[in-house]
Amino acid sequence: MNGRINTFKMISLPKPLLFGSFAAVGCLIGAIVGEALLNVTQAPALPPVSHELILLIDSSGSMEGKKLEEVKLAAIKFIKRRQSSFNNFGVISFGNVASEIANFNTDLISMEEKINNLKSGGGTPMAQALKLAISKFSSNSELKSILIFTDGKPNEEEASKVAAELVRKANINIVAVATDDADTLLLNKVTADPLLVFSTSLGNFDSAFQLAEKAIYERDIITSSPIAVAESSLFLTSLRIGGWTILLALGIALALIISQNLYLRRRYLTVSEFLMAVVSCIIIGLIAGGVGQLLYGLIPENPNLDIFSRIIAWSILGALLGRGVAFFIPNLKAIPVMISGGIGGAIAASGFLSAAYIFADIPARFLGAIILGFAIGVMVGITEYVKKAWLIVHWGPKDSSIINLGDESILVGSSNKAHVYLPKSQNFPAEMGTITFVEGEISFHNNATGKKQVLRDGNKWNIGTVMIEVRALEEE
Repeated sequence: MNGRINTFKMISLPKPLLFGSFAAVGCLIGAIVGEALLNVTQAPALPPVSHELILLIDSSGSMEGKKLEEVKLAAIKFIKRRQSSFNNFGVISFGNVASEIANFNTDLISMEEKINNLKSGGGTPMAQALKLAISKFSSNSELKSILIFTDGKPNEEEASKVAAELVRKANINIVAVATDDADTLLLNKVTADPLLVFSTSLGNFDSAFQLAEKAIYERDIITSSPIAVAESSLFLTSLRIGGWTILLALGIALALIISQNLYLRRRYLTVSEFLMAVVSCIIIGLIAGGVGQLLYGLIPENPNLDIFSRIIAWSILGALLGRGVAFFIPNLKAIPVMISGGIGGAIAASGFLSAAYIFADIPARFLGAIILGFAIGVMVGITEYVKKAWLIVHWGPKDSSIINLGDESILVGSSNKAHVYLPKSQNFPAEMGTITFVEGEISFHNNATGKKQVLRDGNKWNIGTVMIEVRALEEE
């Protein structure tokens, strides 16, 4: 067939579904190739070191009810996520008094039981809890950390600051998770770094505990779980994520170009289209992935901002991809398609975040890629429905395509660039003519005769086996 496409059942799908299906597959292929890139460029794993961490859990009277139950669950999940032969955990509660409820030798089952048996009552003796924690660390541990969870002000503020200073002098790191009612200004001084204080609210304790891990473990916008890796610069991490994004962008772009060509019964893909897609996607991928990762790495640590930064990053990717695709689809308006692509990216980010709670990172990324491609493809297809004038190209009795009219002229002929393709085998010229839409007037410019024919809504004419029908909305 000389690379030309006849009728496939899939082409009869509504254009949004056609674009969405192709883009989903293309993006998934890009993500699969991207996994190889991520594996090759992953920073080397740090050699395991012994790490002792003590959780200081506020069990004062104000913690009674849902707050105490939620922090119990968050603390247990935190320990299970980080459980290994190199990590040892202890737990101290502070309410009526500060008391050790689990030490470094307590097994996981017993520790979970002891945490679940926590009761609320009394004040907030944070200073006492910090001093008790210092005495519980062993001398042979290479890393030592304290994670404080609190919902209020300590009984003695100055004593808490003094105790925290003693902790830091003992080379013990302090990280804090604080509810809306906690004194975050004081906790900034306790940790000696505002970026080590993670604010949270009821219903989001587990998210805040996960963000606290980011103080020790590196993460990025396409990873949901912390992985111990050697420290790398934000620039290199952004470049790595940019490379992954390039592959996703290229998968979507090529899929949408191929689906558009199928829709118009043209060749699957020309060399010029491929090269243009590659160059465009390198730019799009580096901007979307790089800027998104920079945003993710620079914003303050906060559970809600963490989710927001991911959505923004994927939305940037969607918007830029939508703009890039507009170069290959005639008269597709840039701003509407960028908005549509951005919406598609936001939907994909939500899908990735939801999948990350159920699956591991790789399946979540694959699912996110499928959603990203499908959502952008559908939104681009929907955007094409916004038009003032268009052509319906009838290839057969039940086989047609719609081409929007606008600033770009529609080429009719046997050229690879023709929007309305006429078979070269039937001796049609490469550029038979163009159809324009200027100042509300639709015209056909015949290259052979040099004549111009004004077309109106409902006009139809046959060219070989193809019938072209003109449609236009009435001017208000």
